[in-house]
Amino acid sequence: MFFLSPPIQTGRAGPIIPAISPLSDVQFSRFAETEVAKLLTFGKPRGMLEVMVPMTDDERRDLEAHLKEHFRLSFALQVKASYVLYGAGRAPRFQKSFVVRPERLIEDALFWYFFGFMDLETMAFRAPVFLVPSHVVHTEAVHELRGGLLHYNFEASMKPKSRDKWRPYACDPAEVAGRVVKALRACEGDRKLKVGPGPSALIEPGTILVLRAG
Repeated sequence: MFFLSPPIQTGRAGPIIPAISPLSDVQFSRFAETEVAKLLTFGKPRGMLEVMVPMTDDERRDLEAHLKEHFRLSFALQVKASYVLYGAGRAPRFQKSFVVRPERLIEDALFWYFFGFMDLETMAFRAPVFLVPSHVVHTEAVHELRGGLLHYNFEASMKPKSRDKWRPYACDPAEVAGRVVKALRACEGDRKLKVGPGPSALIEPGTILVLRAG
């Protein structure tokens, strides 16, 4: 048995200082998702959403949220954040590229994308951020099939008065929770209309409704 001796410091040697690693993609992605979860929880209407992190990411869900005490509908979010802006002067642009296999491309009324620029100086998302339905991203964002993979490029102006195609989906970070609540309530209303009037607007799968003869 032998032991490794620690390095000997001579009079000429400088202090042994470990190199500081730069911010990794994994670190940034994880804490960007945490910041979005904070917006969903603390944004107005405050406390209306319960936010969870899926145990697996097979369905490309970074976060899920549902209306408090409403368990049937869940809002899924794919978070796409960046700490770099493109363009100079008064025309900064947010740009985020991502790749997905065609068979993993999910489109659903309750599956949306969050795009946001994280300012590392303030450690918060800068307005505007973009909350976009999945089918809109898949249709309107620049994309091409290459090498069996779909390559997407989302690019939007950060100017407050921009009139680009992503402006309807732009909002202040504090407004994200309200938009998610609105989307959930709209889907809940649509499902109630499909089921029809009754003591329970939403029914369990396999339930048979028997209507009384007129």
